[in-house]
Amino acid sequence: MAYRCIVFDFDGTLADTEELAFEIYNELAKKYKYHPVTREELMHIKNLHIKEIMEIVDIPFYKLPRVISQGQKRMRVREAEIRSFTPNIKTVVDGLREQTEVMGILTSNVKRTVASFLKHYAIDGDFDFLVSSALLSKQKKIRKVLKRYNLKKEELLYIGDETRDIEACHRAGVDVAAVSWGYNSVLALKRCQPTYMVERIEDILEIVKEKR
Repeated sequence: MAYRCIVFDFDGTLADTEELAFEIYNELAKKYKYHPVTREELMHIKNLHIKEIMEIVDIPFYKLPRVISQGQKRMRVREAEIRSFTPNIKTVVDGLREQTEVMGILTSNVKRTVASFLKHYAIDGDFDFLVSSALLSKQKKIRKVLKRYNLKKEELLYIGDETRDIEACHRAGVDVAAVSWGYNSVLALKRCQPTYMVERIEDILEIVKEKR
């Protein structure tokens, strides 16, 4: 069955925000007095599941919403620094638009930051929706997309870069392509058994074409 709908994650999938997030995280560590992360620790964290990461960072749970909010605000201020992983992004996204009926973005980032990125690369017109989601509730948003566009589960493909993306898709019953260039390492992603493991953004277009 062909994929009628493609849903992208943003951070670590379309946009290279890892270095910026690393800097902001350590800036906030000083303000909120939690443990900063070294680059060596960051490489280790990329191999871990989100639950394991939360055990390592010593941010009290009650502080987490405020820390996330502050981090998103700081990223929004520096949104001009956010770049695509590939200069070929418009060609691929335009190609996917031709192959599918619906395209959208489901992200934990704020809409304004994502919208600015899409406009910068002239791909804002390719997407039918842009939805923000809490860290661990993407499966609910995926189900809403299925219902809104009258889609069967087999007709939606999600593209993400983290173990939580894969698990959300498993819970929602949809296929997921995990990208090798994002926040989690290939090792961590493979442990969660994504439907596809891709090394280039162009691979996504090939997957969609083969399903038609």
